[in-house]
Amino acid sequence: MFKTIFLKEMKDVLRDKRSITLLIIFPLLMMAGLTFFYDKILTTSDEEEFSVAVEEGVDSELVTQLEKYMPTLTIEKLQDVQIAVEEKKVQIGIKFDENWKQKLEKQEAIPVSIIFDPGSQDSSNASNIVMSGINQWQQDAVNVRLAGENIDSSVLEVFQIETKTTKDEENAMASFMLAILIPLLIPMAIANGSYPSATELFAGEKEKKTIEALLITPIKPIKILLAKWMTISLLGIFTGVLCIALLSIFVNFTTELKKGMAAIENPVPFVLMSIVIIVLFAIFFSQVEMTLSMMANSVKEAGYYMTPVIGMITLPMLFMFFASEALSLPLYAVPFMNLFLFVRDAFSGQLTAEAFGIAVGSYALLIIILFPITAKLFGNHRLMLGK
Repeated sequence: MFKTIFLKEMKDVLRDKRSITLLIIFPLLMMAGLTFFYDKILTTSDEEEFSVAVEEGVDSELVTQLEKYMPTLTIEKLQDVQIAVEEKKVQIGIKFDENWKQKLEKQEAIPVSIIFDPGSQDSSNASNIVMSGINQWQQDAVNVRLAGENIDSSVLEVFQIETKTTKDEENAMASFMLAILIPLLIPMAIANGSYPSATELFAGEKEKKTIEALLITPIKPIKILLAKWMTISLLGIFTGVLCIALLSIFVNFTTELKKGMAAIENPVPFVLMSIVIIVLFAIFFSQVEMTLSMMANSVKEAGYYMTPVIGMITLPMLFMFFASEALSLPLYAVPFMNLFLFVRDAFSGQLTAEAFGIAVGSYALLIIILFPITAKLFGNHRLMLGK
């Protein structure tokens, strides 16, 4: 009888077009869009072409020097450099003092104005290239002046700095992006995947007046509740695992984001542990969703109750920017938060079996604590029959 009820509930849910949309189409579009969006952010600006504006009357020698120290920029002579930058005709503008050559020969400081838009990513990237080029030009000019005074340029070097990174610098930013992307998308997918069934199997049946016929059948209410719970949980688990699979596929088609996967030293245990946490989170969250649905008298009202809870999934991401980067075992006991910590610590190489155990144990404990409450609500006929 349990199997019959379960299959009946599953068929009812899958007949709804909303379920198909949130189970398959939504995760597919969401994972594809955000994966390639994050990859675009990581794409180096060196591959982009930037233009720099100089005044029309500038001499050719200055243009030659700019092309020498800024070979990746296209130099355009325009009448008004300021307006050209404001109107987005170029990414950046440079104004040199008219007597720059004489000042350079007299070893005087040359006034230079760099005009860029701080609100534009392209303009900011172009300004970095310009500043780097001017600094190199300045360094070469200083070396020439020192050589004219028979002074070795090495006297300016107080420190010889050698930097060493703890991980591949090219992969570090990509792994950081993945550490944000994965724990944000997967819980959202799980929540949205189980949302239609959670609202339909309780609040929806109340609204359609079909819950009464189900409750008077000679079946124990606990079996009905477990069948509905399993249906909601399986749909959430499906969307969570689907997101992992889609992310694994889409990342391989990116240029920069796939480099971040190298930060995972043991990918197989990471995937297996991820699936375990996804399963437990889906079971726990479906329990929360169906409890809220029981308290509603219509699908619309259930949506009002669930929307703030689904929105709370993103709150740990905000906290992560202020939390310590060191391993914090107590935080693994906090729902939602442990998902972000699990992924972050896996990419930083400090995830431990103890941390994973705390996360698993916390979800198992919450499920056990909430189940009697959910069962009691389902057994309240006045509540389940609605208005």
